[in-house]
Amino acid sequence: MPGKTQSPSKVRPRRARTDIREALLESALVEFGAKGFDGASTRAIARRVDAHQPQINYHFESKAALWTAAVDQLFGLLGQALGGVIPAALTDRDVPQVANAFADGIRRFVGFAAEHPQLNQIMVHEGTAVSARLAWMTETHVKPFFDGIRPAWQILRDAGVAAPIDPEILYYVLVGAASLPYVNAPEVRLLTGRDPSDPAWIAAHADGLVAILLPGLAARSGSQQ
Repeated sequence: MPGKTQSPSKVRPRRARTDIREALLESALVEFGAKGFDGASTRAIARRVDAHQPQINYHFESKAALWTAAVDQLFGLLGQALGGVIPAALTDRDVPQVANAFADGIRRFVGFAAEHPQLNQIMVHEGTAVSARLAWMTETHVKPFFDGIRPAWQILRDAGVAAPIDPEILYYVLVGAASLPYVNAPEVRLLTGRDPSDPAWIAAHADGLVAILLPGLAARSGSQQ
């Protein structure tokens, strides 16, 4: 008697190596964001995407290498979201152009924070204690972002468009205000009865943040009409 053939519904499709690697990276971001590096389990990361724990070592060699690759990917996506939004050359001090670009950057950053709350989660986990991971992440990814927005902010402060916030403090105001509703999404739903993943919420959040940080933008735009 011929042997039973396995039911099609039970056949596990074979995934390409690149698909498994990408799935593990996405899973790692969720785990590292929720539990931090020390609390995250490679077993849980693999289980989340129906993979095997040895596949992590095959693709990334170690938990630390997986964390580095996941953070690289996350900041790479942030770079794509914000790429070119603020002009690289600000010597002409074109205030309207810089103001509109900065406002666009705020809106893009809020949208990114809504889609990828793991960014702030991981930064908070790592930022609470000095470590080699924090030093690497700060130097490789955070500092370029920090340095990139300071010149534009100073121009807008000098022109009276931006709120009178120290450029170094602005970074924390911006990151915190842009990301908190999405990191604390369950609280938002309980407190307000609204869903922070709703595009209308995200747009209103971004507009509010632009109004707070760039109070002179509306006045300048109105005077040009």
